[in-house]
Amino acid sequence: METTKNCPGCSRNCELSAPHCERGVEFAKTGVLPEKHGHGSMGHLQFEKKEQQLVMKYLHHAVAAADQGGFTQEMAAEMFAVLTDEETADLMKLLEKLSDHWMNIAPEKPSHGGKHHR
Repeated sequence: METTKNCPGCSRNCELSAPHCERGVEFAKTGVLPEKHGHGSMGHLQFEKKEQQLVMKYLHHAVAAADQGGFTQEMAAEMFAVLTDEETADLMKLLEKLSDHWMNIAPEKPSHGGKHHR
């Protein structure tokens, strides 16, 4: 029976044959786990529950895909095609709730040009 090797880079524990992040790709190639850097302090936060850690990872990956994925305007409709309209609305409400709460508990920092937009 073949044993699966998993990446120790984060709580996702991806198989090394298909890592989902740059650290995992590097570890799969070299066997050395690179230091976390370049994405602010979010990568250093540890959460009590694995599900919370995964939510943060999935949010990070979704934003990175949207920012750097090379999506065209024609692909915009496809970005949410895996969700029903109800699921999209539920997700929006949940993310809005999280965003509002995080904005309230976050330390004061200079804003990025004014008001918080929804």
